[in-house]
Amino acid sequence: MKIIGVIPARYKSTRFPGKPLVPICGKPMIYWVYQQAEKVKEFDSVYIATDDERIKSVCEEHNMKVIMTSDTHKTGSDRVAEVAAKVDGDLFVNVQGDEPVIHPEMIRQVISIFLEDDSVYFGSLKKEITDPEEIKAYSTVKVVTDDNGDAMYFSRSVIPSNCKDGQLARVFRHVGIYAYKRDFLKTFSELAQSELELGEGIEPLRAMQKGYKMRLKETEYSSIGVDLPEHVEKVERIIRGEENA
Repeated sequence: MKIIGVIPARYKSTRFPGKPLVPICGKPMIYWVYQQAEKVKEFDSVYIATDDERIKSVCEEHNMKVIMTSDTHKTGSDRVAEVAAKVDGDLFVNVQGDEPVIHPEMIRQVISIFLEDDSVYFGSLKKEITDPEEIKAYSTVKVVTDDNGDAMYFSRSVIPSNCKDGQLARVFRHVGIYAYKRDFLKTFSELAQSELELGEGIEPLRAMQKGYKMRLKETEYSSIGVDLPEHVEKVERIIRGEENA
């Protein structure tokens, strides 16, 4: 199986414009993400997918493989699909471009889903959360899975609600690494954005609303996304070894 890592990188972030190029310990954030992905031995190649010449220039300066993509894509998955149309591969893994300290083992865990069950065509990770504030936070995407590990639903609301007295059901956060077999990724990109996807702001719901399945594996690892400028300092401390992730 030929496995390709893709890091979507968009300059026009609403909350943090130019985020992929923000300096972290003297190098652009996208550089650190790329270095972590390069540690995954299962990858045949790793590419940055962008629609911005500034990002492309920086990637070339740091000897990172980069592919220019359309500026009309609605989601990272759609951008990865364009890469899949240009690059030979069987499995494509979407590594988030704003997680410069992502643990390579998390990426390997997603890949392992497909190696363990050949019938899976769409996969990701989940992590149990117990902090009440994180559970309630709108920014935390929650997921409920069935006994096979297939996603039943994603929401920014609290699911399961645990509104009954007695034994509480565990709550899981979705860890946003996506992996897709090539044929499914093409199909996904051809689907119109669905009502549930737009309502929740969660792209897998586009496929799930049409009846496609997504397998999730539980991970013990955590990662830190750089969503706002104030997150940079914490990531720098982790890279310098002054703090744990």
